[in-house]
Order: sequence, then structure tokens, then C-alpha cells
Amino acid sequence: MKLSFASLFTKFTLATAVAGTLAGCDEPEYATPSPVTTSSVGQAQVLIVNASPGTQGVTITRDNAAFGMALPYLGMSTTRSYTAMPAGQRLFIYNDPANIPATPTTAPAGTPPITTARSLVSRTSYLGGTSYTIFLTDAPTRAYAFPVTSSSDQGGIRSITLTDNLNAPAAGNAKIRFVNLSPSGTYGIYNSVTMASLFSAVPNRAYRATTNTSTAMPPVTTNFANFTEVAAGSYTLDVRSTATTPIVGTQQVFTLAAGKIYTFYTRGIANNTTTPLGISVVEHN
Repeated sequence: MKLSFASLFTKFTLATAVAGTLAGCDEPEYATPSPVTTSSVGQAQVLIVNASPGTQGVTITRDNAAFGMALPYLGMSTTRSYTAMPAGQRLFIYNDPANIPATPTTAPAGTPPITTARSLVSRTSYLGGTSYTIFLTDAPTRAYAFPVTSSSDQGGIRSITLTDNLNAPAAGNAKIRFVNLSPSGTYGIYNSVTMASLFSAVPNRAYRATTNTSTAMPPVTTNFANFTEVAAGSYTLDVRSTATTPIVGTQQVFTLAAGKIYTFYTRGIANNTTTPLGISVVEHN
């Protein structure tokens, strides 16, 4: 039987197609799956300090989950360490049974008082690979703003957040910074022996201020979150509202260790025996 060239070509094409189909039925090779062991979301580090005079024990939640134990006055969420959390916007809620703001003097007569504790709600964005210290400030009885709106000051405790540079200081040095968290006035921290301010840039600082811009031309802005290096050693310090007059009862001795990082803060209320004006310190490492 004779086969034409066209017939042979057709049969050859059909056989090739069938072979290709059979080859295509083999299981394809995929990469072996492996679990993800590291988070794709950056981590931030936070340390919370309760500098709110009159609080009875602040409970904290972060994104509706409990965040450590209740903080007493001058207590910290951890000691010389931070708590890691996912970076991004986080919701912190602070509750204290004493956080019942007073009625402001601007409120009309007969304005009903607040009788239940209020929560401090803080929504803040945190960067991955960055450390932060959050300070709770103000007395729980701080008056609210009137009239009350969704954006007005709700009174009671507040918070401020500082970004922490935890790079080690030079050999033989410590790193220090200072914020004034006493609502009694504008204060500085001074060396009782040399009579000089421990912080030459803006020696006296306003309550809760985290920066200061000078009136010089051009203006110079000092960021109180920045650390200053000093020689390690023992320092006798006091609080002053004027450079030449130490405030009675505020003198303390602090030992600064080489390689350590500290935040000094003035806290408490002048002439108050329960929460007196003084100096406290946070050790960051």
C-alpha cells in the first residue's frame, strides 16, 4: 500500500501531539514549602513610665490586650528593658481609678461633675527598629476643657512619647537627657557642687515640653529627646526654677555608670508631702 507524503505528515503530526499530551500529564515540580519564621512587620520597642502624681495604679492595654502589670506612681512597665510590639499605628488605653477630672472654672454654674473614671486613649504610629519611652503625666484630677467636644481636652492624665537613641556612648561616658514632668512650674536640674546646669542647652524647661526654639536669628531648636554625653561618676543634683537657688528638699546623689543611658525627669508637686517635687531617673540599658 502506498502512502502519500501528506498522509505520512499527518500521522507524524498526530503522534507528536499525543506524545506531548502524555508528557504534559506528569506532576510539575514545585519548591518545597517552608514556614515563615520571621515577621514581615518591623518591631518597635516601648517602655512606659508613670509620672502622673495621684494615680493609684494605671492599667494599660495595647490593641485591646493587657500590657504588663498596673503601674504605680513612678513605676515602669519594665526595668532597663523594653517590650517589643509590631510597628505601625498602635492603640494604647490607660485606666486609673483616680482619673476623674475636675470641673473647669470656665464651666457654667450648675455643670454636673464627672463621677466616673475616664480612660486616656492614645493612637500613635511607631517605627520599626526604633525604641520609645512613654511618660504618663498630669494629675488624674486635672480639669477638662469646657465646652466638651470630641476633640477637646478630656482632662485627667496625658502622655508624651520620646524617641530613644540607644547607641552606646564613648568609653568612660554615660548618656543623659532631661524632661520636666512636674506640673508645678518651669524647672532645671543643676549640679549642687559646681552650681552649673547639668544641661547647658535650655537649662530650665517648661512642663511637658519636648523641644524648645530660641528667639535667636536664625532660631535654634533643641530636642529634649536627644541625649548628652557626660563623664561617668557620682553627681549631686538638685532642682531649681532660678539658676542660683536650689529648691529645698530636692537634692539627691546619682551614680552614672560608664556605657549606661539615662533619662532624668523632674516630677511631683511643689510643697506636696505625698508626691513631692524631686528628680527621678530611667535607666535604659
